[in-house]
Amino acid sequence: MRITLGCVLACGVVRIAAAQDSTVTFEESHAVTINGFAVGRYDWDRNARTNTFTGSKIAVSLFRPWSDNLYLFGQLTTSLGVDETTGAEVTETEIDNLIVSWTPPGASSLNLTFGRFDAPIGFERDDEPLNLLPTNSFNFELARPAKLTGAIARFVASPVVSVAAYVANGWEVALDNNRGKTIGARLDLLPADGVALGLNALYGPEVAGTDAQQRTLLAADATLQPVSRLIVGLEANYGRQLIGGGASGTWTGISGTAFWRLGRSTGLTVRGETLRDKDGLASGTPQTLQSLTISPWYFYREAQEGIFSNIERTTFRLPAFSLRPALRIDHSDQPVFETADGSLRNTNVRGILELVYLF
Repeated sequence: MRITLGCVLACGVVRIAAAQDSTVTFEESHAVTINGFAVGRYDWDRNARTNTFTGSKIAVSLFRPWSDNLYLFGQLTTSLGVDETTGAEVTETEIDNLIVSWTPPGASSLNLTFGRFDAPIGFERDDEPLNLLPTNSFNFELARPAKLTGAIARFVASPVVSVAAYVANGWEVALDNNRGKTIGARLDLLPADGVALGLNALYGPEVAGTDAQQRTLLAADATLQPVSRLIVGLEANYGRQLIGGGASGTWTGISGTAFWRLGRSTGLTVRGETLRDKDGLASGTPQTLQSLTISPWYFYREAQEGIFSNIERTTFRLPAFSLRPALRIDHSDQPVFETADGSLRNTNVRGILELVYLF
């Protein structure tokens, strides 16, 4: 009876498939996963004497695995910004990430990635859910690249050591603006539970229209989680660039971030940093910048699995909803912070209230 019933069902499936001129397969299909995040903010600026609410950003990401060895990840981000020339508000949509990742069959230790991706440098990232504060540091914005467009190869030598090499158009450059390419390498070390160390080196021309002014960056970072409630992220950057006639300029920076989970739904983040740009190559003005940011958190529920699921190299699961007020104090040894009347000051104080929602 079971054999007869099975034959009847099989014949029925074959007839339907033939009638529809299609191929029948019993393999599991790989669905497209859609998620993302939205950000709303309130900003107060003491020097500019402004305060405003904004729906500042929304990002939608797509993840599509073709197999266990190949997948696509893409992210479109729409954000509200200010035109640097006119000062007018503008809404910009960009391809924030576009990654095709391939692991060769039989070589699980090797991974090849092509597209636009986060530069594998430092502790901070440009997506709000992946950061522990509602603003990025001067080191993140000025001392190193946040995004690269190119290709990267990673090799896991052991559970403790992995290496990566990459080639890209340039710092933050989607389409190359000169004939040269930026090359880089990274060494990752995981010497113990809760300890992740990284060393980076980058080299290439980063000035539009010329390959002569080469830039070198040496960077180190550490992510520490000595106990489950405490996360410490450290960054150090040293940059050097040729400026013509055999001369060169340098900058150095260091940043430290600490997050303490106070309770089930509360936490506190503190970040301090210094960026010494003695030749003005990173910031446009010879100066030393410093900032201190303090941010208490309230968060609710855990996010789903996916790219926005946890702080990288930690066990902290990202919340589906978080409310992050922050007080940021900036200082420079030069008057660079503009006021409402157009004058410049050495210091500025900002207040931010950020809401991040993952979906």
